[in-house]
Amino acid sequence: MQGFKHKLLAVMQHVVMVCQGEVLLLRYSGYQGNSVAGLWGLPGGHYISGDPVDDLLREVREETGLRLTGGLELLKTYVVKFPHSFERFGVFYLYSMGDGSKPVINLSHEHTEFKWAGLSGIQNTTFIGPYHKEIVEAVLSKDKKL
Repeated sequence: MQGFKHKLLAVMQHVVMVCQGEVLLLRYSGYQGNSVAGLWGLPGGHYISGDPVDDLLREVREETGLRLTGGLELLKTYVVKFPHSFERFGVFYLYSMGDGSKPVINLSHEHTEFKWAGLSGIQNTTFIGPYHKEIVEAVLSKDKKL
C-alpha cells in the first residue's frame, strides 16, 4: 500500500462535574503554550495507562485535588481531525455531586482559576473547544440528546 500513513491518535477524557446545578470549569494557564492560556475547560486529560477510568480519576485528582469515587456516566465521544493525519478522540463523562456543599478545589499549575457555573454563567465563557461548551450546555439544560 503505497502512500499509507499511520495515524497518530491522542485520547482525551473529560468529566462534567455537577454540584448544586452548576458545572466545575477550569481556566487554563500557559503551561502548554499561549494557544490555550485563558480558555476554559473541564477536568481531565490524556488516557495513557491502559485503564481509562484510573487515568481520568488521576487527572481529576492532579488538577483539582478531588478524589472522585464511582458514579461516572458516559455522556458522549468526539473526534477532531488535525492536518498531517493526527486525530484526537475524546470522551466526556458525567459525575454528579448532588446538592451537598461544593468541595474545596486545589488547582495544579495547569490552571489559573476555577468557577462553578450554571447556564447563565457560561454565556460569555470562551471554551477550549466547541465540544466542551456543547456538552456543558446540554448537561445544564438537562438535554439528554447529547
